[in-house]
Parts: sequence; C-alpha cells; structure tokens
Amino acid sequence: MSGTKICTIRHASTEYNAQRRYAGTIDVPLSEKGLEEARIAAARMEKAHFDVVITSPLKRATQTARILASNGAPIVSNSLCRERKFGIMEGLTWEEIRNLQPPVLLIQVGYDLHTINPKGAEPFEEVWQRTKKFRDFLFRKYKGKQILVVSHGVFLQLFNGLLRGLNCIESLAFFPGNLELVQFHFRGERLIKETTTRLGREEIVNW
Repeated sequence: MSGTKICTIRHASTEYNAQRRYAGTIDVPLSEKGLEEARIAAARMEKAHFDVVITSPLKRATQTARILASNGAPIVSNSLCRERKFGIMEGLTWEEIRNLQPPVLLIQVGYDLHTINPKGAEPFEEVWQRTKKFRDFLFRKYKGKQILVVSHGVFLQLFNGLLRGLNCIESLAFFPGNLELVQFHFRGERLIKETTTRLGREEIVNW
C-alpha cells in the first residue's frame, strides 16, 4: 500500500506501571518484565520495515525503541512526543492522588478518568497543540515513508485521536496499553485505513 504509514506504540512496562504510579516527566526505565515484553514484541514485528523510528527522549520510550529497531532503522529523538507533565501527581499512586487536598478535578471520557487541574501539570490543550506540531513534522519530513513512533499513554491518546480526525476531548476516550501497536495508512494526508494489534496478547501483526 503506497503513501505514508504512521505506526504508534506505547513503551513497554515499568515499575511505575506495576505500582499504578504516574510517571509523566520522571525518567523511569523499563522494568525487567518490560525489557522482556519489548524483546517479544520485536520478534513479532520482525517482518516490519520502518524508514525511521521517532521516540520520546524519556528512557522508557528510548529503551523500547532501541529494541524494536534492532533491524537497523535510524532512531530519532523528538521532545514533541514526550509524555504529559503531571505536576504534583508525578510519582504518586492513583490512591494517593484521590486523597490530595484540595481535590484534583476528574472528568470521565468513555471508560477513562482524567485529571484536569493538578498543580503544575501540563493542560490537555497544550499537549494537543504538541500533537499537531508533531503530525506536521512527520508529514513535512517523512511523507511517503513508513514511520514508527514510540511514546506514552496520554500523548498517544491525543495523537492517535488527531490522526483519526477526533477533537481533543473525544481522543481521551481511547487509552493505549503498553506495546499496543496502531497502524495508520494515509493517502496524501487522508487516513484510509487503521489497524490495532495488542502485541502482549500474541495477536498476529499484518504488515
């Protein structure tokens, strides 16, 4: 299939994931479980060809990218696809966040709860603007290429939603799991096909 292909994948597991802690800008590495998950994912993606792998500069993303790009695709770090800054919530568990005073405002979109006003956090609208700049960067520099983007949960919520034609709030209903691979096929800049594969569940990847 000709055109631009943008594949997005959330990094493999960390100890913060296991403890249900918010990492955000905290530079936590992959856990041993995460490293093994990434190696298994790389084996399942061995038939894939990517012209470039774009990764968040945070360790958990760059470690995942290096394992997935073992076939030699160049790896490019880009801070536009870093995770949302969660401010006062970073390093806290979900239970600790629910007990903060004053309370953090929560909204539900689909089946997912989102924190709106934690002190020092990056507003969703600012992350949304980063996704737009990132999309423009990809189409300007890599149009017609096969691209793998390795990033984080909230950024990929919004970025994948943008690629689907959703707005900022609508995008928050779809949260990617660790190593969830989404393939977006474009003709020009028009989305013509999308597929999702959860690599941790031994689903078959169709390239």
